Amino acid sequence: MSSFTTVTVLLLLILSVVYSQDSSSSDGFPCPFYRELVVKNPPLNGNDIIILQQLLSRSFENVALSGNFDQTTSYLLSKFQSLNQIDDSGNLDIETANILLENNLADGYKDNGMIPPGFLYKVYVPVFKNRSIETTAFLYDNQMNVLLNFTVRTHGQMDNSTGLAMNEFCGDGSTPTGLMLFDFNSPEPDPVSFGPYPINRAVQGLTGNAYTIISNIRDGILLHTGEWPNWNPSMPMPNSHGCIHSHPDDIYQISQILPTLGVQMRQNTYGQLPYPYQPQGILSIELIE
Repeated sequence: MSSFTTVTVLLLLILSVVYSQDSSSSDGFPCPFYRELVVKNPPLNGNDIIILQQLLSRSFENVALSGNFDQTTSYLLSKFQSLNQIDDSGNLDIETANILLENNLADGYKDNGMIPPGFLYKVYVPVFKNRSIETTAFLYDNQMNVLLNFTVRTHGQMDNSTGLAMNEFCGDGSTPTGLMLFDFNSPEPDPVSFGPYPINRAVQGLTGNAYTIISNIRDGILLHTGEWPNWNPSMPMPNSHGCIHSHPDDIYQISQILPTLGVQMRQNTYGQLPYPYQPQGILSIELIE
């Protein structure tokens, strides 16, 4: 074989490998799932299985969030597959994971227009399924008087493999919906990324997707601003890593209003768990369309 032919064959082999890798890169499991789940002894366990069980609970009653892929979870998954007319193997494969997220990601959480006793403030954030659409959030006192309305963005990072926005269960995905404990913290040390003003931190999820995610799977969900290069208030805000972005003037106003309600600014915990303070506020994020 000539040297030219040898080089040509090698190049074709290299190209075939590259093409194979590229063509399969978009065929992987959708975040937060990353592996096939099958019944084993001992059973597979992990946060991905807790999320799976949470999603299945929207189709079936009394689903235990054990984090173990056991016979019961496999049986319920098989029922879900049958209902959606796909192979009812009871195993979590790529097709099932995509359909499960498409059908069951929305948690159905509805804000009740109230604030529980003992809390000093509430932030309510309506969001659209398309998180590229910025919305108007509301700051209330403990009597549910509106103290401020302000523009927010709850869009997470983009998935490089699919070009789509990461969902709420992904590490850098959109801000989770549901009801959460919320608290006022001193500024983050990076003003470019977080702005120079005090922030508010989602501490623990109580209902909805937030119940599963905060702070068991995701932490560092904040209400903050930033010193974003080449940005001005007439423009959309940048995507976050799961936080709620708002304009600098609004975050400053919030930092001025909260102390008048008796809210104390806690020393920033930088994600310390368990959270060492009694939360003073409530965050409610509701999918409205």
